[in-house]
Amino acid sequence: MFDLGHVALLLLAGIIGAWIWRGLGLRDHAMALVRRRCNEADVQLLDESIALVRLRLAWHRGRPWVQRRYGFEFTVTGERRYGGYIELLGSRLRHIELAPHPFPGPTLHERLH
Repeated sequence: MFDLGHVALLLLAGIIGAWIWRGLGLRDHAMALVRRRCNEADVQLLDESIALVRLRLAWHRGRPWVQRRYGFEFTVTGERRYGGYIELLGSRLRHIELAPHPFPGPTLHERLH
C-alpha cells in the first residue's frame, strides 16, 4: 500500500517543490534589485521582467553556492533596447551590469551653450 519507496518519492517531490519556490522568491528579489538599479541609472526597465539565463554551481569561500544569472532589457529614450544582467550567489547580489548606452539628459554641447 504505502511503502518506503512512496515515502522517498514524496520527500523528493517536496524537496524539488521547495527548491522551485525558493527560486521564485530569489527571482522576485533580483527583480527588485534590477528595478532599483535602473532607477538609479535613470533608464527604463522594459517589459518589467527578467529571465533566468544561467544556473550553475559556484564556489565561494570554500563552500558551494548556486549562482543564478538573470537577463533583462532596458531603454534610455524608448527607441533602442539594451541588455543587462544580474548575478546572485545564493541570495546575495554578486553583480549587476547594464550594457553601454547613452546617458539621458542634455548632451555636453547643449550644457556648454
